[in-house]
Amino acid sequence: MPSLIDAQNNFIDTINDGPARLDPRLFDGPVDRIMLGLKAHANTINHARIVALEETFPLTRQFIGDEEFNRLARNFAESEIARASDNNHIGLRFPYCLGDAATIELAQIEWAWLESYNAAEASALTLSELGGLDQTHLIALPIAPHPSARLVPISSPLVIAVENLTDMQPSAILTVRPETEVRLVPLNPIQMAVCAASAEKNAVLGNLLEIAIEQSGEQAPLEPIFHLIGAGALIKAG
Repeated sequence: MPSLIDAQNNFIDTINDGPARLDPRLFDGPVDRIMLGLKAHANTINHARIVALEETFPLTRQFIGDEEFNRLARNFAESEIARASDNNHIGLRFPYCLGDAATIELAQIEWAWLESYNAAEASALTLSELGGLDQTHLIALPIAPHPSARLVPISSPLVIAVENLTDMQPSAILTVRPETEVRLVPLNPIQMAVCAASAEKNAVLGNLLEIAIEQSGEQAPLEPIFHLIGAGALIKAG
């Protein structure tokens, strides 16, 4: 008999790649009954993958329609990428199976929302904390993105309404959960650049100010930083 690990690996390979991979030592009984049982199990797994995608991307499903979403989800669920993922992470690559940029970006926002929701807790940096610092310590303050912060660049008109979004077309959507609720925050090009800079190694508040000045030409360079702090997107590093 194969070892437990070998048996588990062979069972998974059989589910993913078909009955030709089955080690005959794993089961007793008629081959046709064994194949019938394996087929039922594979269908159950495939259905669970599709349900996981439906629950992860409800807005995308609503936008493209149930029939088209189901077709795309079925195709993706049978791919090597999906079969190599557990159901908690199966949606990571799914957006890239969608057709146009607007739909892809909608799905990416939904995935970013889910990652933000499940991210670690942390105390977001507040403006009141900066008030007690002199200029030297303020510029040298080590910062980092909040663990829940996810940045989704946007190149196409949004196909859903995003909170706080009025008439502007954002350059990115920031998803972040500084407290109990996930926030979707539209960012303009300068805010997006400053947000990306906060993720650089050993970043300090002065780095963000330099980026803001470079991007804005010294026109209200603090606004992008205040915008990110107000959104709860930054923490004190270290």
